[in-house]
Amino acid sequence: TEGEGNLPKLVLTSPAGSEAEIYLFGGCITSWKVPNKDLLFVRPDAVFNKKKPISGGIPHCFPQFGPGAIQQHGFARNLDWTVGDSENVEGNPVVTLELKDDTYSRAMWDFSFHALYKVTLNAKSLSTELKVKNTDNKAFSFNTALHTYFRASVSGASVKGLKGCKTLNKHPDPNNPIEGSEERDVVTFPGFVDCVYLNASDELQLDNGLGDII
Repeated sequence: TEGEGNLPKLVLTSPAGSEAEIYLFGGCITSWKVPNKDLLFVRPDAVFNKKKPISGGIPHCFPQFGPGAIQQHGFARNLDWTVGDSENVEGNPVVTLELKDDTYSRAMWDFSFHALYKVTLNAKSLSTELKVKNTDNKAFSFNTALHTYFRASVSGASVKGLKGCKTLNKHPDPNNPIEGSEERDVVTFPGFVDCVYLNASDELQLDNGLGDII
């Protein structure tokens, strides 16, 4: 269907009433409702004009996370993805988006690749899987992340599952992070937080402060 700024958008719906929206620009999931309540957040100042990435939802970082040799967070969130496959699995929608190198990407990262991004919507879950295949005749290395924005009440939000992790606290000086260890069972956000957790477990629990545990 047509989304904001006339950009093409996929709408996935499950029989249980959950729904997700994905913009082909940036391969960006902008909404995940379970049911009718959106668990993702899109910034009020987000633009849908292809001049900059969509600020919110689940943007891609590829082939670089953060600052580095190429533009911040890479280029995958600035390109149009295509629908490679869609299927119905036990009534639930599964869609696979594709991204390949082009002149724009190769101008800053001169490699040939094929990325496949599989999104599965179930009654109470949203599953994402990114696979990157090297289609070049030379090796490359990359970073990737799904930079998720969750809707939350900052005063009520908390995260479980980080106790015991080594931490790199980037506040107040991001260039000289302070090493430490997380001693709390529940991490809360009484003020500004910019902290990296090393070797975190595969499963964390976010209480968004709005009545949802993610």
